[in-house]
Amino acid sequence: MDAETFNAMYAVGTPVRVFPNTREDPPRITRTRTRAVQVQHGLAVVHVDGIRCGLDTRCIDPLPDNHPVEA
Repeated sequence: MDAETFNAMYAVGTPVRVFPNTREDPPRITRTRTRAVQVQHGLAVVHVDGIRCGLDTRCIDPLPDNHPVEA
């Protein structure tokens, strides 16, 4: 999904399940802290709470707004 589409569908602060390394690793439940941006080669990335680097939007599963977030 490109950054423009991601931003239209999900606001900053959306609860998400992220897979920081691979989808085989345990996921983390957190929230987006920035809007998605388009970077090299058409990759869309977004920053989330608790992780320094931007994550590929393909490694993020948005959750319902009322989903509890890990501290």
